[in-house]
Amino acid sequence: GALLVLSTLLFLRGVFAVLAALWMVVEEWLWDGLVRLTKWLAKLPEFRAIEARIQRCGPKTAMALFAVPWLLLLPAKVLGLWLMGTGHFATGVLVFVVAKLIGTAMLARLFTLTRPALLQIGWFRRLYGWFTGLRDRLYAYVKSLRAYQATRRWLSAIRTRVRAIWRKLRRA
Repeated sequence: GALLVLSTLLFLRGVFAVLAALWMVVEEWLWDGLVRLTKWLAKLPEFRAIEARIQRCGPKTAMALFAVPWLLLLPAKVLGLWLMGTGHFATGVLVFVVAKLIGTAMLARLFTLTRPALLQIGWFRRLYGWFTGLRDRLYAYVKSLRAYQATRRWLSAIRTRVRAIWRKLRRA
């Protein structure tokens, strides 16, 4: 009995470690790409004016701005779920994932622009400090796992191969 419970817990810990490692690798890759994309968009004159106004917002307005991406993309996410539920699973997943990526990019940029204002709110500053501390401890733990390190090496090898193939194709 006890041995079965212990082996099950160890198995689940291993599964969690692999899933957490994959999640972190994908999240880092997506976050970096989305940050680069939003920085590029921010160079366009139309976005510069909007961003300048956002940066001048007070704490309460900055907090309210976080509802905008959610409200704008909620219909797309609902559409994605509806498509999945009506037998168009692949299309529904695609719509949902694209809406999620756009929303994440918008939230990341909004947070970058409004962080100084948001940190003026006492409860937000405390919550942000608690969350970033927890996240950093979790990331340090997962990054120490062999599953994470193996995943990083595997993805690095794939990236190296893809770059080599791309160079060959460009020369041809």
